[in-house]
Amino acid sequence: MIMNMPDKDPIAAVRILPDTVANKIAAGEVVERPASVVKELVENALDAGATRIIVRLVAAGRRLIEVQDNGHGMSEENALLAVERHATSKIREAQDLDSILSLGFRGEALASIASVSRFTLTTRRKDDESATYLRIDGGILREVSQTGAPVGTRISVNRLYFNTPVRAKFLKGITTELNHCIGVVERHVFAATGVGFQLFHNDRLLLDVPDHASLRDRTALIWGLSTVRDMVDVEGEQDGFSFRGITGSPELSRASRSHQFFYVNERPVSNPSLLYGFQEAYRGLLTVGRHPVGIVLITMNPRLVDVNIHPAKREIRFREERLAHNAIRDVIRASLTQFRKERALQDEVPETDRGEAPLFPAVPSSEREAIPAAEIPEEQVCVAPDIEESGEIVESIPPGEDSFPREPEEPGSPEAAAESEGDAPEQQEMEGLVPLGYFEALEELGEAPLQIFDTYLLVPDEDRLLIIDQHALHERINYDALVEQLTRPEPSLQELAVPLIFEVAPSQIPLLERHRSLFAGVGVEVEAFGGNSFQISALCPLYEESKLPDVIFNLLDHLGSQTLFDPEVMRNELLRTASRACKASIKAGDRLGAEERRALLAGFRRLRPPYTCPHGRPIIVELTRHQMERSFRRIQ
Repeated sequence: MIMNMPDKDPIAAVRILPDTVANKIAAGEVVERPASVVKELVENALDAGATRIIVRLVAAGRRLIEVQDNGHGMSEENALLAVERHATSKIREAQDLDSILSLGFRGEALASIASVSRFTLTTRRKDDESATYLRIDGGILREVSQTGAPVGTRISVNRLYFNTPVRAKFLKGITTELNHCIGVVERHVFAATGVGFQLFHNDRLLLDVPDHASLRDRTALIWGLSTVRDMVDVEGEQDGFSFRGITGSPELSRASRSHQFFYVNERPVSNPSLLYGFQEAYRGLLTVGRHPVGIVLITMNPRLVDVNIHPAKREIRFREERLAHNAIRDVIRASLTQFRKERALQDEVPETDRGEAPLFPAVPSSEREAIPAAEIPEEQVCVAPDIEESGEIVESIPPGEDSFPREPEEPGSPEAAAESEGDAPEQQEMEGLVPLGYFEALEELGEAPLQIFDTYLLVPDEDRLLIIDQHALHERINYDALVEQLTRPEPSLQELAVPLIFEVAPSQIPLLERHRSLFAGVGVEVEAFGGNSFQISALCPLYEESKLPDVIFNLLDHLGSQTLFDPEVMRNELLRTASRACKASIKAGDRLGAEERRALLAGFRRLRPPYTCPHGRPIIVELTRHQMERSFRRIQ
């Protein structure tokens, strides 16, 4: 069916839009979703000098958004002006745009919000005997009166988009919209030290931050105490930029950039130079696909930054982007270096021996519990595919290039490989990689394959050399064991005598509650413990308890990043991520005994193609005799 579009009148007269239409168009830029309203109202409260801000939501802001503060309030005259377009107390002249220090300044927020909602405003100054009350429906002023109220301002936004139902249809589900609203409040909680926040959803308290809480305290309340313990203080100055905040040690990383927050003069901002400079500071310390965690607050001359390039004030531009990139890189790197020196003194490790080595090297084989892998039952052989320890490093990412790593292709499961055995030429070729004769010869002689660089096993064959990554191989062996355990008709979960308690960010609470069945499907039973705390009451016996909280955070990152949700695809992704919590890990850099090397090779014989780890990295590389002879120029 083809819809006929109305013909455009080529000689239509130019007209001034009515205020109601102009306000609705402006609302399209300012009021993108309920979280946009929360952002504008919280920023107005902070600009008003509030030390206590209370946010109340009903149905993720679709039915009600209310923000109450104890700021300086407004007179009746100013309250009426505040709901007009382009009315602001923060800009007087055009020159003021070059040195903006307030969070809001456009003067469009309240007018735009009031044009697409049932809007009420109650405000009172300290010396006023009564408060001013305004009621606006769809941009039309309905009532102005005096009432009783405490000092400050309370704004209620009811029935958002009630007069623009088409806009309402573009909103996402309750969980998604609530997560956006919580994220807005969290961003301001980190920067607004000295200001207390409370966030309610459907009368349930999600976030309670006292005004005296420090940055570390605020981070602990939102991200959990265990996360803060692995964070490093940041403080320094360079090229006119003053930095403070906290950043994660190299041991603390996430699968996404959801835990990176940047502020310029207390404004939450997005800027590629800051993003890439922050990542560059961790070059060589994190593996590919992992991202650092940090909250960085920058103070600088407002004339050197433009905050007026985006309608919602999300993005900024520095006058000298390269200086910003280098400054954050150097200051963060210096903080990590200082942390390394302090850790070295605590561990009594001579600093001269450390050089530029990774801050947290792998534990030597002599300090690991030596258990021959051949003596471990096959169903209990499992290893955390901890790609942080795999030896890969993050390459420098220049500004302007896509820094998000491509997701590896999903490796074929052992079941799928068995079903298609003999059908695919590629599979037959992969099976040909296994030198069964060499394995049998080793077994007869009782010898183990050679290990080089404490990372790779060398397996010579008739006219080639096979190089096996011990970490990737052990990942795959134990991933297969975990899949086999959890796909049984009645997988056995081990009840914990003392439940493992962990904390999540308020924005992740609905996500965790909604997808408990998915967590149970990967062998982790999660129950609410009160507030933003949860407990793990039972788990697959192959898991190591101490590794589970970090894996839970990665699982939540995966769930939160999905726009099109397929339960089966998501379960497979969660299973690969959860396998990182398995026991008895062998990593790159671990020196293996002869029994361990023999057991690994025996496990390799049981694998089915493709020979890749759960994350898609190859387990085995072939170096043929022909390639070696060409390298030595024996042949052309």
